[in-house]
Amino acid sequence: MKTTKLSQEHPFITQASPFNLAYRNDSPKVPIGPHSHDAAELYLTLSDLPDVILNDRVVEVPSGTLIIVPPFCVHQLYHRKDAVYERYVLNIQVKWLEDVFGNSDQTVFYLRKDAEPTLITLKNAQEKRIMKALDKQLGHRNACTPESLADFFSLLTEIDGVVNSVAPRKEALYRASEAQRKVSEIIAYIHDNIYEGVTVSSLADHFNFNPDYISRLFKKHVHTSLGNYITLLKMSTAQNLLREGFSVREVQEKLGYSSYAYFFKTFKKNVGVSPSQYGK
Repeated sequence: MKTTKLSQEHPFITQASPFNLAYRNDSPKVPIGPHSHDAAELYLTLSDLPDVILNDRVVEVPSGTLIIVPPFCVHQLYHRKDAVYERYVLNIQVKWLEDVFGNSDQTVFYLRKDAEPTLITLKNAQEKRIMKALDKQLGHRNACTPESLADFFSLLTEIDGVVNSVAPRKEALYRASEAQRKVSEIIAYIHDNIYEGVTVSSLADHFNFNPDYISRLFKKHVHTSLGNYITLLKMSTAQNLLREGFSVREVQEKLGYSSYAYFFKTFKKNVGVSPSQYGK
């Protein structure tokens, strides 16, 4: 799994196995800022999360929620170093899933790269079944064996049943304060204009805010600067374009980088490999 990060504090991760599951009940060693990666993530939170970022939304998420994060979705689920978070985290290589299931749009549609992030409040019985399947999968210690694969697909069957039980109506995206809703509007505008050279100044003009005010408001809820977030989204978009077959030069120009060298340097710093290596 290749992760787009905002600083060298967030490690570059390579996931060799088709899926990776972990259970944690601890505090992060460093603040976890917004990031994206090329794997799908299933996150079962057993703690309340006050500032969750999923693409262009900032919301509060209660304990007992299944969060489904598709590939290249910019997200932040927790960030405070002084808080304890209990959670299960399952990362899945989507290319592997596509090889298994083929190109059917209906099979595990919520894990595809073009899917929207999903939040589902689990009923008590659903939560117990999924936790039981997760604990059984943990016993394999991420080994890829016939038995672990069988248990993985049993787990996926449980999750698939939960997802399809709320389709086509998606679960409401929970509570959001007025400030969170405004930040969501800012993030949505960045997403919609990522190819248009969006800047802090252009955002301030569009929303009729003072640049200092919009920067403070954004950082309070997203926990990184506006400039860093714009760079993060550009790098996540670049990864997606490269996987679709665009050349490095084409991606550089699409994202508005006038200097090839600067784009190359920015990509390598944030993703961990050069864009040409990533494209291969």
